[in-house]
Amino acid sequence: MDEVNTLILDLFSRSAATIAGLFLFIATTVSLLRTIVVPRSLTSIISDAIAGSVTRTHQLIANTRKTYKGRDAVLAWNGPMIIVGQLLSWILLYFISYGLWIFGIGGVNIGDAFRQAGSSLFTLGFADSTDAGPTILAFMAAATGPIVIALLIGFLPTIYGSYIDREVNVSLLGVSGGEPSWGPEFLARLTLNDQLTDASTRFASWTQWLGNLRLTHITYPVLLRIRSASPYRHWAVATLAIMDAASLQLALTKTQPRAQASEVIIHGTQTFETLYAALFIKQRLRNRIPFVGRYFGTPNIEKSKMERMPGYLPGRVAFEMAATSDSTRHYSQKAINQIRTGENQGIQLPRAEFDKAYSMLKDAGYPIEVDPDVAWEQFSISRVRYEFTGYQICEALDAVPAPWTGDRHKPTPVLWPASVVEILHDHVDEQDADSPTRPADSPTRPADSPTRPAESPDGSSAPPEPDAQRH
Repeated sequence: MDEVNTLILDLFSRSAATIAGLFLFIATTVSLLRTIVVPRSLTSIISDAIAGSVTRTHQLIANTRKTYKGRDAVLAWNGPMIIVGQLLSWILLYFISYGLWIFGIGGVNIGDAFRQAGSSLFTLGFADSTDAGPTILAFMAAATGPIVIALLIGFLPTIYGSYIDREVNVSLLGVSGGEPSWGPEFLARLTLNDQLTDASTRFASWTQWLGNLRLTHITYPVLLRIRSASPYRHWAVATLAIMDAASLQLALTKTQPRAQASEVIIHGTQTFETLYAALFIKQRLRNRIPFVGRYFGTPNIEKSKMERMPGYLPGRVAFEMAATSDSTRHYSQKAINQIRTGENQGIQLPRAEFDKAYSMLKDAGYPIEVDPDVAWEQFSISRVRYEFTGYQICEALDAVPAPWTGDRHKPTPVLWPASVVEILHDHVDEQDADSPTRPADSPTRPADSPTRPAESPDGSSAPPEPDAQRH
């Protein structure tokens, strides 16, 4: 009787191991294919679990640091460790699945089963079997290991090639828009460097960059977590800066080129919304099972706000409505509702911050042709379309706390770029101090000119004044 019970128990355990090994093999293979092979926005429970656990671990460690630079030093490891974690998890899961298979059908004990699985998967060859079942599984395991490693070897250059392509424009903006980048500073530097006529060309290059960013970061979500080489640069902050510069050009001028500025706002808005809807909204389980799309539902496009945009003709409104309808067709209804709720809250940037930027640009010689009240209204209409999603992404990624980029989970002082207007006036003041007379046409610093906060010993900026809180 005991022998019968032992036989039944052995048969049951081996059958269960075979089924579990088959299920684990299929789940791991699907995860591998969806993450690095199929060029679509497909993830899996396994990949998401690894990415989520690695990210939460880094965030917990980063939150113990007192300064932004300390947090950035920790978070710089997040993206690379996700890639390493996924590779190790796939190898480990294949090892477990083959071990269970060999135990289930090979007639060997559990220890020998995993010994044979490891020897075959890692092509070590120190364990073998003459039975047909384990031999076939050994050949499969020997093929699986090199295939997974080869896929990862090809995956890494793709990831870092996309990363380099992204960082070229971000690095260039550090010169023309400051580090960290800020939209008003971008326009001020172009003006004082006699490059304002190049603004349209620069906006066009950023439109191309945004399209590339949208494609690569949806296809390979780990790129979101790979940070810039400098702690003062971040792709989300650069996107907000260039969109703010375009919105300011539309709001402050009537004669400057408008088509390229409008287009960069359209593409920037779509990029933020697409990334937010696809990667920052928790999906239901049915959206994450193999071969099922991530998104459901379609939004209703609102026309009234776009008609009030400065310089928007009926044709341009229709163009943007068509483009928005196409790009948002696959958003989840939950994402649509959250984006719409965020936009309905209105612009969060205080009017006082806009007025300081307005004064700074006027002092820089930027060709302002609209009075402050009208400019603020038009700027608000433009910015409210991308501010909510931009702020949400900057907060989720703990991007560098640049001006006009919203709050962070951990209260952090604003890090301001060097002000070209301040430096110009300091230079003029030094010349005046050495000159017996001041030229009649020398520029003067306005009383309300924005200034960069004093830096603390650790390199971060001091907290802003009470009437100039960061947004």
